[in-house]
Amino acid sequence: MIITNVVQLINDGGFGKIEEVICSDGRHYARKTFNPPANTANDAVTREKFRMRFIREVKTQKRLPNTLFIPIIFEDLSGSAPWFLMPVADDVYSNEILRSKQFGLNPQGLADILNSLEYIHSIGLVHRDLKPHNILLHENTWKLADFGLISQDKDTLSQPITTSNNAYGTAMYCAPEQTTDFRRVTPQADIYSFGAILHDIYTDGKRVPYSTLSGVGEIGLIIERCTKDKAEQRFKSIKSLREKLLYILSKDNTVTSNSDANEWISNLKDIDSWNFDKFENFVFFLKRHEDLWNSIFFELNIETIEAFFSLDKELTNEFSLLYFRWVATRTFSFDYCDVIIGYIMKAYDGTSDLDVKTQAVMSAAQLARTHNRWYVMKYVVRMADKSIEENLAFRISLELEIDTRNIINFEGCARGLNYGPSIYHDIIAESLKK
Repeated sequence: MIITNVVQLINDGGFGKIEEVICSDGRHYARKTFNPPANTANDAVTREKFRMRFIREVKTQKRLPNTLFIPIIFEDLSGSAPWFLMPVADDVYSNEILRSKQFGLNPQGLADILNSLEYIHSIGLVHRDLKPHNILLHENTWKLADFGLISQDKDTLSQPITTSNNAYGTAMYCAPEQTTDFRRVTPQADIYSFGAILHDIYTDGKRVPYSTLSGVGEIGLIIERCTKDKAEQRFKSIKSLREKLLYILSKDNTVTSNSDANEWISNLKDIDSWNFDKFENFVFFLKRHEDLWNSIFFELNIETIEAFFSLDKELTNEFSLLYFRWVATRTFSFDYCDVIIGYIMKAYDGTSDLDVKTQAVMSAAQLARTHNRWYVMKYVVRMADKSIEENLAFRISLELEIDTRNIINFEGCARGLNYGPSIYHDIIAESLKK
């Protein structure tokens, strides 16, 4: 294939320059040519590593199906400046985002993007640089492009990745773990990047790089799950993410009926048949329908909580935080307080997450003091005494200093058992004296 004319520069950044060209067949193509950063001009070893990364990008992109990814039509990888030809894209996804925001519509192509990600994850690859400018429209399908960071090679991935300060720069879509161990990132890094794209679509897009993001309503829950700081707290797979997202985008926004709660109550009675996906659906249902918590939470038992932990500890942490919120915002019969503290203790003992442990203590203290239930007070002291880790005591002390009602609750529990503040961990006791 012979290049007869360069029409225009499309993009120049990272490790390649992209130009629109006309070839000897009279057709227009996008040519990407190896073009490493200028600061490597005098470093032959680094430039060669970058050149090999570019070649690997081409070989990777060629093996991917054209139905999901931008195809490579021709390549010349033999010289010092290897290059390849792709179709000229009909559009870039950043434009689709702008259109969707302008007209208040859901953007096209989210399912296309998820399909592409699911495919590369199924063959053991991670894109590592998913962002709107790397998603192109071709043959009426949004397809992934730019596979310069997909290599699994240790040497090439040890080189610095590109960043940008503009709204669609790499840093704005990069998972936190990519800054510390870029080579070992999992598919959850791409899920983080997809969450950042959703954040562009459904919020004003302003954010701090590498942070947990959120938004309004049900879509905000999706964004938050995608962009959790810890990779293991994000969606486990594209399949799971797709199911939640497309359901929310397609469903009729009607008021949920008690029949939905009844269905989950029925499901809880067959907890042994649950798998991870069903548990995740349950947690999402609870997040969306706080008005149905009473109906569902009263149906819990110890066996249910134990089953949750066996299914997934991170999801159980999320469930526990919702349960604690419910406990702290309503009243119960005197005897039922003893049942609730059993569930709280099961969650407290079953997790290593400091936030979950802290909120367990806070909800128990609220329950004990407002119901004047000494049986619950004993457990509050146990969860906050001198035997707990210092980090946990510090987290609890922060909660005490943030809200004086927490101080009242802790003082009330100690007093109800004929103790003073010194019964608690020293750090907590010090906060109670302030």
